Amino acid sequence: MNTTRTSSLAIAVCALASAAFAQSITGGTCAASDLSGPYTLTLSGRNLSTAGAFAGSYQAVGTANFDGQGKVTLSGTYNTNLVSNKAFTYAGVYTVASNCAGTVVLTQGSTATFALIDYASGNSFGMTGSDANYVYSGAGGNTIPLCATATLSGGYSFDATGFTLSGTTQTGSGDEAGVAQFDGQGNVKATYVQDLGSTSMSLTATGTYSVASSCLGTATLSDSSGKSNSYSFIVSGAFGQNFNYIASNAGFVRSGAAHSSLTNPSEAIGNVASYVVNSTPPGSVFALFGVNLATKTASALSVPLPTTLLNTSVTVNGTSVPLFYADTGQINAQMPWDVPGNSVATVIVKNGTSISNAVAMYVPATAPGISVYGNNRAVVVDKDNVTVNSPTAPASPGDEVVVFFTGGGPVQPSGKLVTGAASPSGLSPVTSPSSLTVGGATSKVLYMGLTPQGVGLYQANFVVPQLAAGTYPVVITIGGQASNNPVMTVK
Repeated sequence: MNTTRTSSLAIAVCALASAAFAQSITGGTCAASDLSGPYTLTLSGRNLSTAGAFAGSYQAVGTANFDGQGKVTLSGTYNTNLVSNKAFTYAGVYTVASNCAGTVVLTQGSTATFALIDYASGNSFGMTGSDANYVYSGAGGNTIPLCATATLSGGYSFDATGFTLSGTTQTGSGDEAGVAQFDGQGNVKATYVQDLGSTSMSLTATGTYSVASSCLGTATLSDSSGKSNSYSFIVSGAFGQNFNYIASNAGFVRSGAAHSSLTNPSEAIGNVASYVVNSTPPGSVFALFGVNLATKTASALSVPLPTTLLNTSVTVNGTSVPLFYADTGQINAQMPWDVPGNSVATVIVKNGTSISNAVAMYVPATAPGISVYGNNRAVVVDKDNVTVNSPTAPASPGDEVVVFFTGGGPVQPSGKLVTGAASPSGLSPVTSPSSLTVGGATSKVLYMGLTPQGVGLYQANFVVPQLAAGTYPVVITIGGQASNNPVMTVK
């Protein structure tokens, strides 16, 4: 009996194990459509002699554009031990199987075959392959902002590795690491250590740079050893906080990466109501944070708003903008109506004779931000604009109330819109599709548009939906963009 029981138990366990291994836990499958649009691209290669010796190098940065249907184009700039700052464009086809593995086959500009890996739900890729000259490894990601020269602003820490040269012959390897300071206006300086194996040098360098809307950029720096260094790079990150680069001079080619040393300056500008970054459409109000922005606190006392408070002014794309408020650490200002939506604007602060670094600010077409007071409470008032909604002054289902916000985007104006001046006295409704919910319940919206005689201020008049007594989040959606979700109280 003991033997029989043991055998039966063993069989049961084996059956259970077999069933378990027949299953898998998965989050889905991959397809060629996962990879779509522009991605950053870094690509490195090694040339091997017939004897297997390391005979040459290839270092490149640029973009990989996947069409989501099987076609891909790689473009950018590369350096080797033979040439530097050489532009390239390679085109071909790609596949992605359900297990996220695939291929890239280049047939134009280069003949090469790569093994491809699609990961992070199509947000990133890696690949390895070869052509007649090199064996390669590459990678990329699709977090590419809309860029301008001002996207690179402030301090970036960087490090790189590469190869020393004598003419076109590789003589060894080298590394460098340091900090670069960008002013957002095309000027850069750097302090770094360069280790070339037999020598280690502390260097400084100064020069100029530019960044295209595609986030591809170039720079030229002269260092304290007398060498001229050429850089090509691709900027990435939601706020331009990263970039990959290649660099070359007469004796050293290298590739590396850089990251914002502190919070990227683009993250210091947000919608004045929600404080969400990159969320101030034309005509709306933004808050800018920094240091030494003004000598003391000052507020605008009349409309039209002034473009200078104390000795402080702000320019957007070179034009002075109206100011609501300024102190040493914060400025509130209106985005001009004539700045195009879905563009990148360059913001600069002047305090007397001092000029800040330039900062890139993405200007969306719409991005509502509901005004907040207290502990994340929406600024909701009764229709007579007398009572502010609160736990002790709740609204009833069926009441008409008004919520204030900024970032509503384009409107059908009842009169002329002038930056810094009061909005027209009539109704100026938003032109993009809009809606409002309270606690997830859709509300009847009576009006959503500019607040008459306000500056950069919008309002939504709505009917409180039928809800049980309680406190609920309010969300405005305009043009597919949802607001923050502060709360109101219903009785």
